[in-house]
Amino acid sequence: MKAEIKNLIDRGTYRKLPLFEGELPEGSYAQIVEVKPGQTVGKHYHLHQYELFYIMSGEAKLGIGETEYTAKPGDIFLVKPRTVHWVINESNEPFRLFVVKLNYRGDDSVWLEE
Repeated sequence: MKAEIKNLIDRGTYRKLPLFEGELPEGSYAQIVEVKPGQTVGKHYHLHQYELFYIMSGEAKLGIGETEYTAKPGDIFLVKPRTVHWVINESNEPFRLFVVKLNYRGDDSVWLEE
C-alpha cells in the first residue's frame, strides 16, 4: 500500500488520512495526521487504545502526561491508554505524524476542556 498525502479529512486544527482499520493484526488502526501550522490538538486521552507516533515532518510541542517534548522527524513516542496528550504546532509548516493505534475499538477519545 502506498499512502498519498492528499484528500485528508479536515478536523479543524488538524487533518487525517486513515490507512487501514481492523486488518491484521485485529484491533489495529493506522493513519497519517497533519497538525496545521499555528494550531493545537487539545488535551485528550483514549480509554483503551495505545498510540504509537512516528514523526514524519515538521516540529511541534508534544505533551504526554506531565512531560512536554519537542517532537522532530524520526522521533517515536508511545502513549498508553488513559494518558493525557496534546500537540501544539507553533511553526508555519504542517506537523505530520504516522499514528498506529493498538487495541483499537473505534473512537474512544475523551477530550478535556481547557
